[in-house]
Amino acid sequence: MNAEKYVKDIVSKIKCTATKKKEIEKQLLSDISMRMGQGESLEQIMESMGTAQEIADAFSQDMPETERKIQRKKKIGMIITAAVIVVFLLCAYVWWVFPKSLDIQNVESVTEETVDAQVETVVTLLNENDFEALRGMAVDEMQNVLTQEIIDKARDPISDNWGEMLAIGSTYAQGVQQKGRIFIFTQTDVMYENVSVVYTITFDEDLKLAGVYMR
Repeated sequence: MNAEKYVKDIVSKIKCTATKKKEIEKQLLSDISMRMGQGESLEQIMESMGTAQEIADAFSQDMPETERKIQRKKKIGMIITAAVIVVFLLCAYVWWVFPKSLDIQNVESVTEETVDAQVETVVTLLNENDFEALRGMAVDEMQNVLTQEIIDKARDPISDNWGEMLAIGSTYAQGVQQKGRIFIFTQTDVMYENVSVVYTITFDEDLKLAGVYMR
């Protein structure tokens, strides 16, 4: 199997529009190419990323509700409004009431560049175990969960030896408006010496840290 076939298999299983599938396919191929350029074989990359179905399920779960609604309309002619948004790590902060997708370009003072920079800052501080700095940039509800003990419990199931960070991939970002509040949900692949980690990091509209999840 080559990279193109692997990625096409993934994309074919994701529930979203054709435009979004092309965007994801392009980004996955770019990320794989970057990792192969760092010396990983395609077999190693595929093993760390998981099966096509596992990756497709992860993308489908993180897909904006509008994308899933359009796909369902084409297939079954009906609209279902349902979203589950996991906001906090080990301290559930879940909003269930009809969230609406929002282009981050429509969020005042938020740009792709500022989101990318904030994601890189969070990942760097986590790598350095600088929890004081993380709490300083987080919303109030995150203060009690940004501790060494809790973060280590999240890291351990992935690997007990990540090694040094080698590279940060591109960030996928989507805004969600709910109950009068705006959140920015991001997903980023980060490559370490011994493992590849997918970070799902959430910010409020002021780009304060509102959630961290690693897998």
